[in-house]
Order: sequence, then structure tokens, then C-alpha cells
Amino acid sequence: MKYYKTMLTLLLMAVMSQFAAAQHNAGHNGKILMIASNPAVSEQTGWPIGAWYSEVAHPLWAFTEAGYTMDIASPEGGEVKFDAFSDPEDESQYAAFDYLSLGFKKDPVRQEQIKHTLKLSDVNPDEYKAIFVCGGQGPMYTFINNEELHQFFVDFYQTGKPTAAICHGTSILLKTKLPNGKLLVEGKKWTGFASSEEQYADNYVGMQIQPFRIEDEARKIANTTFVVAPPFEAFAVKDGNLITGQQQNSGAAAAELVLEELHKQRKNYPTYVLVHGAWADESAWGFVRNQLAVQANVVVVNLPAHGVELTPANQVALSDYVKTVTDAIQQQAGKVILVGHSMAGMVVSQVAENIPNKIDKLIYVAAYLPQNGEDLLTLSSQDKQSEVGGALEFNADYSAATIKKEMIAPAVCADCPDYMKEVLVKYHKAEPAKPLSEKVSLTQQNFGSVPKYYIHTTQDHAVGYELQKQMVKANGTIQKTFEMNTSHLPFVVQPQEFLTIITTIK
Repeated sequence: MKYYKTMLTLLLMAVMSQFAAAQHNAGHNGKILMIASNPAVSEQTGWPIGAWYSEVAHPLWAFTEAGYTMDIASPEGGEVKFDAFSDPEDESQYAAFDYLSLGFKKDPVRQEQIKHTLKLSDVNPDEYKAIFVCGGQGPMYTFINNEELHQFFVDFYQTGKPTAAICHGTSILLKTKLPNGKLLVEGKKWTGFASSEEQYADNYVGMQIQPFRIEDEARKIANTTFVVAPPFEAFAVKDGNLITGQQQNSGAAAAELVLEELHKQRKNYPTYVLVHGAWADESAWGFVRNQLAVQANVVVVNLPAHGVELTPANQVALSDYVKTVTDAIQQQAGKVILVGHSMAGMVVSQVAENIPNKIDKLIYVAAYLPQNGEDLLTLSSQDKQSEVGGALEFNADYSAATIKKEMIAPAVCADCPDYMKEVLVKYHKAEPAKPLSEKVSLTQQNFGSVPKYYIHTTQDHAVGYELQKQMVKANGTIQKTFEMNTSHLPFVVQPQEFLTIITTIK
């Protein structure tokens, strides 16, 4: 008991971020850009026209459920308005069944997004893993001759990333050309609003609604294959990275094809596996996870007995941590960039020893950097700057410890804003003791062969800056070090600088 008390008084910790109370995994896969029509007036009917509710709401929901965040753009930016017939509350009752769009309409956050869409010319396409051009009646006027939109679409298509359009949004494919002057759809199979559906709509209102019919024009194009399903059936087509949907009922079907392609394209992005430290869980990375996912795959690991993982603390060993991280890495197609914070430095070191062929590089963040045969106790006993020591409180058998409430913020994140300090206290959970006294087994052949980098935190009161430098020097194989003028949680207090560092490590 006395041994564990001595050991635990010398530990550092990491803590969870503001996202602990938020929806887990929202936006963790990256961003998708949706493009909608600005308001216009139909020259055929005189109606105000724009986007179609279900063609925004349904794919947006599918993308959200899959862990993506969405930006909405329009050619001119600003407010997007919707065709009346697509409004579930319109007196026509044409879309009264569309409860998903009704929810979208009632969501104040989404409505603010619709009122302030991004201007397409201001959009950086590199920030998105896919684009999705929505339909409605507006695109037949606002998209068909919009050369800027055509160029944006073809440029994105040429990156190889999923490039989608549905319903009347596919009108752009009648004119969008590749750099060689050929239409993008030449040699392609695609779909869009069918002539039979146009006829139904014309009959419904008693007049010709559209200035032309997409299917009629598509069938005039040589060397392209335009296909349709029965009228108003959910139908989408994928040909390479070009994805098209037939009409308003096809938004979710097209979105699913986009998601399938995104899954296949994970191999095109670097994969970061983020491992939290002591007294924390996966949400510790909440300030950086989604932004990192813009141009990467991001996997956050939740260690046993941490956060909502309910394994009793007295049943956890270092080998359990190592297995958890290893299992997460083995599920990835190629090598990963393994990032360990704080206590997790011990874990990621042993993982790299065990599966060096799966680790592209190791990044230590204010983390313990052991040599063969060392444990966390051995390293922390050399720390003269840590303020954690006298702040620990133990359970009856000394198998776990918590930090005195009043010392959590000063020791871990003195430079955090007040609301963040409150979060750190609120989600504090007892830390298992056994893994901290267990030694790592490392070899030059395996662990020594993996490229390593270290991010120092110069104002750290959990793992002292001097100890950090001492460990780096003793290791002797760190390829490059970086300094952040922060406390123990650099990814919380300076998230953008942190992201810049880890994404520029090559």
C-alpha cells in the first residue's frame, strides 16, 4: 500500500475536454461540402424557386450519422430558400410526409446555416473529403450556365474524391467539361431528374415547369449512358468517383454511395491514432479531433477503466492498455501515426515495440518516454517540477487514486479558461495504479527503428519540462522536438498550433 502511494504521488495526468458532454463522434470523419441554389424566379411559372428540402436534409442526415460535418455553400453565398412544394408545412401538403425535412426546418442551428451559406468562390475545396450538389427547381436557372460552379465541380472531381449531384442539380453535367474540352459525363453512367417525372410534375400543376428536361438533353450527348429508375423511386448511380441521384427521393441513396466511396478512400489519407493519458478518456482530443480529420483519418482510443469504460480499476494492467491500442491499429489498412499524451507515452512505446511494422511514426506529447526496463514510477520519481505529488487521494486498497479537487486545474491546466477547469473537475475519475508500476520491454531493433518526435510543454506542472528534456536526451533517437508554451494540455489551450505541429511532421 505504501509502495503504491509513493508511486502515485509522482504521476502526471491528462484530462478530458469540453467535448465530453457533447455528442460523441460528431464530425470525427471530416467535412463534406453541400452546394445549394440561391433563390431565383422561374421564367416558366413566375414562382420563387430555390433548393429542395429533402435534397439537403436527407443526405445531410446520412452524413451526420456517419460522423461527418457539413458546410453548405451556394454560388452567391447568403440565404438559401426552398421550393414551396418541398416544404412539409406547405399548404399543398405535397411533402407533408417528410418528417426528416420538417426536423431540419425546425432546427435553429441548421436554419442559421441556411441563412448564411458560404460563397462558393470563398470555399477552399481542400478542406472537404466530398462535395454534394443539391437539386430543386432553382438549379435549372442558377446552375445550368454557372461556369464557376462547373469549374469547381470538375476541379474537385479530378482530385478523385467523391463528387456528387442529384435531381436538377445534375443539370450542371450537361455543360461541365474536363480540361481536354470533353464533357465530364462522356464515357460515364449517370442519372438525374427523369423526363417521366417532369411530365408528372407538369400534369400536377397544369403547366410546363422547367425550361428544358435533363434526360432529353442527356440523351443527345454522344458516348454517355443516362439511366433512370421508375418514376420517383430512390435511385442513385456511381461511376468511379462521380455519383448521381435521380430526384428528391434519392438524396439518401446518393449519400450512401458517397459514404461507401469515402470508406474506400480512407487509404488515401494518413491515419492518426490518438491515445489519452491518465485520468482522461478519448474526449481529451475533442478540441483537435474534428479539424485533424479534415485531411486525415482519426482514431481515438479509450483505454480500459477510463471515461465510460467500466472495467474496475483494480483489474487493469499495462498489457490491457497495450492490447486496446494494438487492436485499434490492426483495424487500420496501413501504417499509422501513433500519438501518445502523458501516461500514454509508456503505452505507445510498448505498442511500437510489438508492432513496429504498423507504426509510421511516434509523436510524444508531454509524455513519458521510457527506456527498456523502465516504468512510469522510475521516470516520475525524477520530476522536480510536478505539482501532482501531494494532491492524490487513494481508495482503500491503493489500487486507484483521484486528485484533490482544488488541485486538478493548477496541476494540469492552469492556463485553461474557467469553463474548461470546471469540466476537468466534473469528469475526473479514479486512475488504475497497477499499469503505472509495470515495466516496458523495448529493443533497438523494434522500438528503436520507429521514427520519433516529441512535443514539449514548457509550462507543465504535471510532467515537468526539465524531465521531458531529460527523457528525450536519454532516448537519443528523437528526430525532432517542438516546444509549446502551455500547460500539460497543449491540444486544449492552443489547438491550432498543436495541429500545425503534428500535421507538418513528415
